[in-house]
Amino acid sequence: MADKKGKISIHTENIFPIIKKWLYSEHDIFLRELISNSVDALNKRKAVDPDVKEEDLKIQIKLNEKKKTIQVIDSGIGMNATEIKKYINQIAFSGAEDFVEKYKDKQSSIIGHFGLGFYSSFMVSKKVTIDSLSYKKNSKPAYWECEGNPEYKTHAGKRKKIGTTVTVHLNEDNEEYAEEDKVKELIETYSNFMPFSIYLNKEKEPINQKEALWLRKPNDVTDKEYKEFYKELFHDHQDPLFWIHLNVDFPFNLKGILYFPKISNQIDMNKGKVKLFCSNVFVADDLKGIIPEFLLLLRGGIDIPEIPLNVSRSFLQEDKQVKKISKFIIKKVSDSLREIYKEDRKKYEGFWEEINQFIKYGILTNDKFSDAMRDLVIFKTTNDDYITIEEYKKRNKSKEKSAKIYYAQSEDTQVSYLNMMKEQGIEVIFSNSALDNHLFQHLEMKGDNISFVRIDSEINDNLVEKSKEVVDEENKTISEKIQEIFNKRLNDKIEASFNKDNYAKFIEKYPKAVKALDPFSRTKDDFTYIKPYEISSKAKDEIGAEAFSEIVENAHLEVKAEVKHLKSKDIPAMILFNEFMRRFQEMNMMQQGANNEMLKNHTIIINNQNETIKNIVKYAENGKDKEVDLLVKYIHNLALLEQKRFTGKELKDFIEISNEVLKLIK
Repeated sequence: MADKKGKISIHTENIFPIIKKWLYSEHDIFLRELISNSVDALNKRKAVDPDVKEEDLKIQIKLNEKKKTIQVIDSGIGMNATEIKKYINQIAFSGAEDFVEKYKDKQSSIIGHFGLGFYSSFMVSKKVTIDSLSYKKNSKPAYWECEGNPEYKTHAGKRKKIGTTVTVHLNEDNEEYAEEDKVKELIETYSNFMPFSIYLNKEKEPINQKEALWLRKPNDVTDKEYKEFYKELFHDHQDPLFWIHLNVDFPFNLKGILYFPKISNQIDMNKGKVKLFCSNVFVADDLKGIIPEFLLLLRGGIDIPEIPLNVSRSFLQEDKQVKKISKFIIKKVSDSLREIYKEDRKKYEGFWEEINQFIKYGILTNDKFSDAMRDLVIFKTTNDDYITIEEYKKRNKSKEKSAKIYYAQSEDTQVSYLNMMKEQGIEVIFSNSALDNHLFQHLEMKGDNISFVRIDSEINDNLVEKSKEVVDEENKTISEKIQEIFNKRLNDKIEASFNKDNYAKFIEKYPKAVKALDPFSRTKDDFTYIKPYEISSKAKDEIGAEAFSEIVENAHLEVKAEVKHLKSKDIPAMILFNEFMRRFQEMNMMQQGANNEMLKNHTIIINNQNETIKNIVKYAENGKDKEVDLLVKYIHNLALLEQKRFTGKELKDFIEISNEVLKLIK
């Protein structure tokens, strides 16, 4: 065949720059396109040539790092000169002017509309050639060559066997595609499940995994095959916890497998990876915003033949069919989990610690999943079993309208609190997930009169000797002394503040206070400030205990002391902090990082029945201020130790105080 030159059927010079710069978002996919074309040719050869042997239908990739070329060689149906002219020169660019006008300002789904898959090779090349021999009798090999512009040339080819060889001469910016490791990575990513073997250079074994397990019926796949497929696909040495096989033909065509890997208590969106395929060809694994985020914690693959290969995320987000598929997957996942829960509760409990993050995250981010799953959230309890919220309510009946569900961080923290609750027969659930604060809030809004209360956010009535809370004046005075001792030593500056209106009401209620408090108060900007612990005994007697207590209540205290008669005499003090504020601070910590000020504002409950507390009062009465200071700070730190991990400085201070306390022993 004599050499011929010609021009691709196109009315504008702009098509190649468009292909090279923005037709595809990633250059990697050029190899996917060339392999997909080869697969198409092999399928056609298999259909029209009854004499062809299955083992002869294959794809060979040859690299030449020196020449910077990559060849894709197949034994498919092949093309003659006429077909090359038709399929490469004409069809690929039919309507090219319309294409330029329609797509020059945005990337969209191209493949299938203009046959441009082959031309993606020009993104990485300075020249592309085709050498092909058609399966048709008496065909002669044909050669085509183009340097990335509308001009091409053809002449007789050199192929001896039926099939096609596409040779990509890489440009300087893309020479990495001639490296074996890079090409292996591309084939594994994009073309792993092609129905024909793909060989690289002189390797004797195919480098692709020919079968996508989701194409088989679930009943035909063994557990061993599921696990091996998972390990090979995701290079994970651990077995998955379990899996869900998706296989549906109506109202859409979808096949896939979703694996549940072991998920730690730290949400890691990068650990999971759901791969999207189109007829076995990889499309994407960055599906955020397309399928619900919580599904991205899983691993697996879904194959949707109707999705175009060169799909954009915006297309998927807007496509109604994809939204239906997303809802189907959510329902399938929740149905599978509910089935395991009902049929094998022990199995469900067995992998709960591994998958609870996934379930909780799904409940918080997807209403449909929340409706299906929130009643199946289980918690480990102090009775060493797992229960749902409804089961907790039945086992711990409350006389109050709102059922309180008590929880602790873990079995190893807040031990004093847990022991007190256990002694009083109060069951506690354990919360060790970073998502639990959000989950509790969600369940409180969705649930029927329930509230989650951490055991250190209030002193439960069952922990206090109510009969001894009403005491005589002598004991009441001692309690006030204890409160003053701890308030003064745990706060740098104690000053009550009243605005103009509130102070007027205070004076109206306690008229003697005007004169009695004058030496101990100051006014500024319509505010009255009083230092309660500088008020003399005489002035305190004049205004009365009730008025003094109200002044203390209006003082801003970072650490506020309260005195209670706890049932357990062994505990000198306990730290409490507001449930709402603690939740808010912990949620803020999760979003913005550590916050060392988390426990800065809190309440310390002083047990007036504890012997150490009684001794502190005696030390104070005898003027032993040094001993009082040491013991107060030591008890405060001891109570804090159950609430948080100390920083280096805090631990150093605590050890120093502890050593000083030991010196008191004589």
